[in-house]
This record gives sequence, structure tokens and C-alpha cells, in this order.
Amino acid sequence: MTNTPVATIAAHVYVVDDDEGVRNSLAALLLAGGHAPRTFASGPEFLAGADLAHPGCVLLDLRMDGMSGLQVFDAMRERDAVVKTVFLSAHGELASAVTAVKHGAVDWLEKPCDEQTLLAAVARAAELSQVQAHRSQRQQLLRERWSSLSPRQQEVARLLATGMSSKEAARALTLRDPDRPIDPRTVDTHRSAIFLKLDIRSSHELGLLVEGLGLSQPMPRDT
Repeated sequence: MTNTPVATIAAHVYVVDDDEGVRNSLAALLLAGGHAPRTFASGPEFLAGADLAHPGCVLLDLRMDGMSGLQVFDAMRERDAVVKTVFLSAHGELASAVTAVKHGAVDWLEKPCDEQTLLAAVARAAELSQVQAHRSQRQQLLRERWSSLSPRQQEVARLLATGMSSKEAARALTLRDPDRPIDPRTVDTHRSAIFLKLDIRSSHELGLLVEGLGLSQPMPRDT
């Protein structure tokens, strides 16, 4: 499969902390490091104002009045957010921070944190977010290509993806639906169209694509 270019989008950086002094301090460090952060005083404000589907990183205070950092993190997970989380924790909150990391947060930093540590964590989170966004874009592109196949081509593709030859696929399809018999040459024609539409060059690539899209359907061979 050829590597069709997928656009790389600059990551957003957010700061969520109910302490204005902390927000301003972190924003200043991020600005000095070349970022343009957006700050929020609460979890609900962040969830309402941030683009969670866009690559990014959020520095999220673990303990806030009202909606806690962990609750915000859970809400992000429920929304399948691409934005990655770095938790900010005060002394004595280590257990909660570790729990958050186990559930998918990129890192946690104990306040106050130095500029180098902060920027390194943000860079790592932003990179991971970009990777996830790229994968999501790639999956969407493959789904669109798959949808461009006719229903019959999709049937044929699933069989060929299991390693069947054109003759075996034709036999399996005919046995499945005797009212619509198909011969190996027609399967070959479908194969060419499938490879063209999916931008692939082999049955092996087809198998990987079908498996990656969760479309695999093990087919018993006719003996």
C-alpha cells in the first residue's frame, strides 16, 4: 500500500488549573518555550472550549474545586479525545497521579515544576497526540476507500483477504448463493478493481487492511 500523505497539524496546548497564579506561571513558561497555550479555570470550561478531536496536550490540575482533574480526564476518555493529558499534582497526591497514568495519561508533574521538565512532558504528549491523530486519519481514509467498493467487491475482498485463490473464492461465493454464481475470471476482474480502489498491490496487503478495519471474517475452505 502506498503511503498517501496525511496532513500534520500543529498541536494545541492547554492549561487547566483553578489557581490563577499557577495558570499564569505555566502559560509564561509555555510561551517562553514557543507554545501558544490556552488557559481554563475549570474542567467544564475546558471541556466546552477545547477542541478534543485536534492533536494537543493539556496540563491538567489533579485537584480542583468542583470537577476534579480525574473527572475531566474520564470525560475526555468518554469522548475519545485525541488530546493527551499531563497531570499536575501537589505533594501527597502521588497515588492518584499514578492511577491516572495507568489509565492513559502521558505523565504527571509535581508542582511547582521546572521549565525543562514541563516542556519535555508537553513535547512528548504532543507527539503522542499527533501519532494518534495520524492513525485516526489513516483509518478514516481506509474506511472511505473500503466504502467505495461495491457490495460484491467487498464480499470478494473478504475472501481474498483470507488467502483464497480466485478459484476458491468463486467456489465459496457460488456455494453461499447459488442464484448468483461467479467464475474465477470474474473474481480476477473484481480483484483488479479492489486493488485499484484500495491502492494496494497484493493479497497480503489486502489481508492487513481488512484486519486493520476489523472486517476479517474467517471463511472455511470448501474441500
